[in-house]
Amino acid sequence: MTTFTTTATINQPSYASDINFLGIRLSQAPKVTTPTAEDFYNQGLDKLKKEDLQGAVAAFTQAIRLNPNYFNAYYNLGVARIGLGDNKAAIEDFNQAVRINSNDANSYYSRGVARMGLRDYKGVIEDCNQAIRLNPKNAYTYSIRGFARMLLQDNKGAIEDYNQALGINPKDADTYSNRGFARMLLQDNKGAIEDFNQVLRINPKDAQAYKLRGLARIKLGDNKGGIEDFNQALRINPNDADTYNNRGLARIELGDNKGGIEDYNQALRINPNFAQAYSNRGLARIKLGDKQGAITDLQQAADIYKQQGRIQDAQEALERISKLQK
Repeated sequence: MTTFTTTATINQPSYASDINFLGIRLSQAPKVTTPTAEDFYNQGLDKLKKEDLQGAVAAFTQAIRLNPNYFNAYYNLGVARIGLGDNKAAIEDFNQAVRINSNDANSYYSRGVARMGLRDYKGVIEDCNQAIRLNPKNAYTYSIRGFARMLLQDNKGAIEDYNQALGINPKDADTYSNRGFARMLLQDNKGAIEDFNQVLRINPKDAQAYKLRGLARIKLGDNKGGIEDFNQALRINPNDADTYNNRGLARIELGDNKGGIEDYNQALRINPNFAQAYSNRGLARIKLGDKQGAITDLQQAADIYKQQGRIQDAQEALERISKLQK
């Protein structure tokens, strides 16, 4: 008699074998990896290079969330925010960067750039001083400090900074242009012309340099040379109301009152609220005997000056009208 045992081993079905039998292969489930601070930082750099500034801000912010002491992430977050015009937030980012690494010259320089955007010129100078202490070979730091000094009316100090910048980088057209403007403010018009000559050697299509050199020439009594420069500026940028106004002044000085009025007309077509052009056209009309036209222009100038809060200029225009009406 055959005896059967009542115990049995229960095996789990081999689903893998069954599926393989059908010609289907199983693969291991992919490992889920959590992005690191470095991953987000690299994403931010990539977006920054592609000028996706909002995307860069989001990525750098994530990197900082994962690593609150991530110096490079704070620094580049500040750079992206400057690009977006959010200078207050950028300053906070550079504050954090400086807290983590107080010996990084670029952080002070970049914070100075953000402060410039907020017109905190004294703050710009303080940051540039720190940056220069740490790295005295960065031409841009001297240039931005010089610009801040110029805006604070320290034109001699500005020129000293521009000299330093140009000693490091003698091919920086912007610094030559700024030094030229500072020299004009100090009545050194010959020195200004030399600087604008340098700008135009570097960039012959710089309309601003032609315009400023033209102004310097007028101040030296060279009205013909000024007109030549204004002509060049207008070939490059025919929509600059200031240049038409300046050329009009030079033409008036040479006795070409009709030509001056034509230039003022052009300036006012471009900028109908250009009070100085109305005033200048009014004065030119006086010379041509057009008394009523002069009064109309001077009244328009006075009204615009008043709207702009330039009370003294408005008063001078009204006084001229009063003299004409006597």
